[in-house]
This record gives sequence, C-alpha cells and structure tokens, in this order.
Amino acid sequence: MLRELVKRWANHKVMVRWLSRFFHYLDRYFIARRSLPPFNEVGLTCFRDLVYQELNGKVRDAVISLIDQEREGEQIDRALLKNVLDIFVEIGMGQMDYYENDFEAAMLKDIAAYYSRKASNWKASKAF
Repeated sequence: MLRELVKRWANHKVMVRWLSRFFHYLDRYFIARRSLPPFNEVGLTCFRDLVYQELNGKVRDAVISLIDQEREGEQIDRALLKNVLDIFVEIGMGQMDYYENDFEAAMLKDIAAYYSRKASNWKASKAF
C-alpha cells in the first residue's frame, strides 16, 4: 500500500506540473485577476482531499508498524519510509501541520508505550 501511495503521489505531482505548464497563461493572468488559488495549490488540495484524507489513518498505522519492525531488528525499506513521510510534509504546503497532527502525535504515543514496556521489562528482570 505504501509503495502504491508513493507512486501515485509522484505521478500526481508530475501531472500537476505539466498541467500547470500547459495552462501557464491562465494561471498567470486569468486566475491572478480573479484572486483564485494557483493551479499547483488546487492540484495539491485535490490530492489531499480525495486521497490523503481517505488513507491517512491506514498510512500512519502502516508506517508505525514499519518503525516497530525496525525496533525489533528487522530490515525495512528506509527509502520507502522517507518517501511516505515526505508526503505528510508536502501535503502541508510548507507547513508541518499535517505531519505533526496526522503522524507525529501517534508516533510519539507509540514510542512512549514501547519504551514504557521496555522499562517495565528491564525493571522486572533486575528485581531481586
């Protein structure tokens, strides 16, 4: 699922870039005069509303499970993980709001629970 999301995001960015170039005249003059959002922003908003909002929870859970697998010593695809996290950042259009609210908060809760379990196990193994 994560690989497909990264692929679709890359395809969407390419499509928006080419459509933006194709409609450059409209974007520069007509849209500016009407005080409408630029084409790139509309393309990003469409992806966010139609795809990202639907898959947000599933993607977050999949990424957190990948991080858990790495903590257990399994090899993971770090490039895939980086690309998925870049989507969280890029969706925010320069702001970190989507990353912080949709991913970081859940990840910090998972990490806190993990280290709490580790500390409890460590304390139990050191008990006399």
